[in-house]
Amino acid sequence: MTNIRLTMEYDGTNYKGWQRQEGKPTIQGSLEYALKKVTKKEITTFGASRTDAGVHALCQTVTFDNDTIIPPKNLHIALNDILPRDIFITKLEKVKSGFHARHSAKIKSYRYTVYNGKDRKVFLKNFVWYWRFPLDIKKMKAAAKFLLGRHDYRPFSCDEERENTLRTVDKIKIFKIKDMVFIDVTAKSFLRRQVRMMAGFLVQAGGSRVKPEIAKEIFNKTTGIKPLVAPASGLCLTKIKY
Repeated sequence: MTNIRLTMEYDGTNYKGWQRQEGKPTIQGSLEYALKKVTKKEITTFGASRTDAGVHALCQTVTFDNDTIIPPKNLHIALNDILPRDIFITKLEKVKSGFHARHSAKIKSYRYTVYNGKDRKVFLKNFVWYWRFPLDIKKMKAAAKFLLGRHDYRPFSCDEERENTLRTVDKIKIFKIKDMVFIDVTAKSFLRRQVRMMAGFLVQAGGSRVKPEIAKEIFNKTTGIKPLVAPASGLCLTKIKY
């Protein structure tokens, strides 16, 4: 049995997220369908990040066990021939048996993109959050400082039933290029919708809807203010380190 690692990118617009769901289009479901077509076997895959519906990836890492005689190079080509045009495998290789896409990951990075121009751009709509009101980058950076470090991120997630919601955010970088505002967030792991709610809060702060320091009260649950859930379209998995 060979442990295979692949790296893939995808446009998540037309999918209900990474995780397979009966009767619904998902990234994992599409990959496992392609694997079955090529290998004639039922293969279970493991992704590093369970991206939500509409979320994109530049570097999703996937592992699975393979006992076929198909060489990795041939398997790589065959899978890309079958996969939909909005999913593409950039790399496929053999790895040590103990390597696991999710459990072996040390760091994950996401980028949230906000389009802050005056007019909507039709061809950007699936990859950004269109916010037409002015954004103060300095206020966004000030708010980001309150989100760094280890906190109970339950107020910034929809993981209501998860027992352990403590997470450590290692880095937040915010910058603007013309009308595009980029929010890069790095941590070992995230709660469901955590990055989208962090991005929503930072936009609230940048738009002067809330004060940056209100983050402390949100964490302490001493305010009725809740972070916005930024649309899935603007979120992309950009980097995973092992």
